[in-house]
Amino acid sequence: MERKPVVDSLLQGYRLGTDHGDVAFCGVNMIEGLDEQGRLRRIVVDTGHTGRRPVLEDELRRRGLTASDIDVVVCTHAHWDHIENLNIFDRAEIVLHRNERRYITAPHKNDYACPDWINSLMETYQSRIREVEEGVSLIPGVEIVDAPGHSAGTIAVKVDTSDGAAVITGDSIQNATVAAERRNALVFWNNELASRTIDKLVSIADVIYPGHDQAFRIDARNNVEYVQEFQLTLTAAAPDQPGLGFDPSLELKPIIMPGIEEQRLPD
Repeated sequence: MERKPVVDSLLQGYRLGTDHGDVAFCGVNMIEGLDEQGRLRRIVVDTGHTGRRPVLEDELRRRGLTASDIDVVVCTHAHWDHIENLNIFDRAEIVLHRNERRYITAPHKNDYACPDWINSLMETYQSRIREVEEGVSLIPGVEIVDAPGHSAGTIAVKVDTSDGAAVITGDSIQNATVAAERRNALVFWNNELASRTIDKLVSIADVIYPGHDQAFRIDARNNVEYVQEFQLTLTAAAPDQPGLGFDPSLELKPIIMPGIEEQRLPD
């Protein structure tokens, strides 16, 4: 009997924000499946930032694993909040789109999600980097999907599970509102491409694992059904703490990087 790959959320993504800056908790998902030789392979998609490292290592440990047990790390894109924990995956092949690798060598001055140090980080792992594009198969049933717009070389990962197509989107679809409204929340490269990408991914996905939200389904009427429960405890902040307020609105307020029309891939 064929064994299909499975998706396991190590860390949920959250759309948390504050009026003093972003929390930037992205989803970290692990795919387990068999390669062509029948060997079990583990693929982690995005790593999160260092503020989540202890929890990430705890989640791996809870599954009887360490970061050294991961065979491949897919970087959906090279923004700081998605890649800072790369260094703990000491033997994994690192996968990212060739356009993303080119872009980070000379990011736009207004691209605060991609500071100059990211290229230095990637150069450290150059011998383990594999540049990919649409259609590349990582293992049977796990395929790269081009998803540009949020960044120059954003990619998604399509997983053929026993429950249908799961698509891990990175920030090409940041949350359920983005999918329902077909508008990206934050664009650093090209807004038109970002919108096309949302349509593309929604059309192929049975379940979406977004960059900063829990996994969900969306039907033809744009009704959202979450398939994971929201689980988060805020610490060191009492509800009655003076000066602490809550804005429960999920209204999408898209942000487009100033100077986006100047974006070019370096030669």
